[in-house]
Amino acid sequence: MNDDQTQKKQLLSTVASQQSAKPNNHTPVDHLIKQNTQSVTISKEGEPIEIAIEKKEPQEIEFIDTEPEIEDKEVQKFVEVVHDDFEIHPDLKKAGLQSVDHASLDSKHKVQLPISDEKVIEGLHKPVTSSFRWLAEVAMFMLKQAHLTLKQVHGKVIRVLQR
Repeated sequence: MNDDQTQKKQLLSTVASQQSAKPNNHTPVDHLIKQNTQSVTISKEGEPIEIAIEKKEPQEIEFIDTEPEIEDKEVQKFVEVVHDDFEIHPDLKKAGLQSVDHASLDSKHKVQLPISDEKVIEGLHKPVTSSFRWLAEVAMFMLKQAHLTLKQVHGKVIRVLQR
């Protein structure tokens, strides 16, 4: 029995030594974990707040407005560039109405709609079962997202900035 007990002890000691020396069967990812953040808890129920040492400032985006250029000489003789310059009625000028240059508007207020503004107003008066009505509703939704609305003044449809 003495030999059996010593064999069992030896077997147990070799198993214990093998378990303590586990093989490295994973790729170390310690270099991927950021070391420059600290975690601080306020209370037992509170979530940890990360304090970042480095603060990154957002990059500024430049918007460059360019006019389309016609480079194809064959097409150029058939295309005419039209600038939308219009005069405000003198009575409206006396009332205080001013024309707003499109260049002075922010780029977020330049909304491209699938249909013209006149068609949007016309479509809003169609029945609810009409697909034209829903296209006009989607166009109005897009304008409202940009804080714009449409108004009909003297038979012309203009965009009005909502404040």
